Amino acid sequence: MFDWLYWIFGKILFGIDWLLSGGGQPDGFHNTGMCIICLTIVIYTLMIPLNAKSQKSSRLMSRIQPEMKAIQKKYKNKKDQASQMKMNEETQALYAKYGISPFGGCLPLLVTMPVLWCLYRVMMNMGTDSSASYYIPSLAYTAGVPATPGTPGYFLGLDVNVSPMQFFNDSANHPYGWIAFIIPVLAVVLQFLNTKIMQPPKNNSGEVDQMGQSMKMMNYMMPLMSGFFCISLNMGIGLYWIAGSLFRIVQGIFVNRAVDKISLDDLIEKNKDKALVKAKKRAERNEKMEQYSSMKTSNIKSVSSYQNKPTKSVSSEGGSSETKEDITDSTTSSGKNYTKGSIAGYAHMMSGGKKKN
Repeated sequence: MFDWLYWIFGKILFGIDWLLSGGGQPDGFHNTGMCIICLTIVIYTLMIPLNAKSQKSSRLMSRIQPEMKAIQKKYKNKKDQASQMKMNEETQALYAKYGISPFGGCLPLLVTMPVLWCLYRVMMNMGTDSSASYYIPSLAYTAGVPATPGTPGYFLGLDVNVSPMQFFNDSANHPYGWIAFIIPVLAVVLQFLNTKIMQPPKNNSGEVDQMGQSMKMMNYMMPLMSGFFCISLNMGIGLYWIAGSLFRIVQGIFVNRAVDKISLDDLIEKNKDKALVKAKKRAERNEKMEQYSSMKTSNIKSVSSYQNKPTKSVSSEGGSSETKEDITDSTTSSGKNYTKGSIAGYAHMMSGGKKKN
């Protein structure tokens, strides 16, 4: 499924290694750790527009909270469907007014997870599987053989081809194996700082808004998840995670400063035309829904009138006929009168108007 991504990552890593070694010189600088860090910078540089847009929307959400709370207060005690639809419509209009995408924060995550999986697959095989399209001979290593100074997998005293747990347990080759746990610890700390920067600030009343509540949970879940990955997988993944967190922290600081300087009035003016287009589309969609609802209602009425339509029954002698309504409105053999069109009259008609013994 991701073979084409494996191929792309392999070619990018090959190009980075080629540049670092001075044009692919055999005795040049070949290092897996540096290639991973450079690859991380390339990936997050390409993702700058997506991440910046997501963080901008998140930051602006905190600035429009007074208007959001006013809408929520307006429909606080109105639980009927019409009121809920109206509240949703006004909320969407508010987002369009400022050009905010409420689901923009999900996009970077949807992109990051497949990238992380593909990177893990490539790093696990780029130096061992010579048949793979992403095999890099200059970064080759033998699985199970520890990296030593001067080999491509040796980076800052660590073997990036193994996990911190493997490094720690191999005391024969790595007497200071505990140093490998610096990788997951740094990953947790930097991920925590990154989520704190991404978290919207508190409003003037000191209350944390809805977006802030969801980000508060991420402040704990994401760092723990990154620590679990970095302690379980090879240390190359940890380097990727650490470099990516540092990149996002620096980017987040600049984006927050830029967004805080934006005038909301200027933002409204900038998105005025787009907001009008979106409002027109919402109106057309609501009109179609109302037409569909009316059509369904009219169908129910027509079926009901068809089912209640009087039918004639012909007597065995070919004489005059009478309708169901006539039967239900007549006096029965039990001496009871049934109201025309009532449930009891209809039930009596269906039973043939027979008197129980």
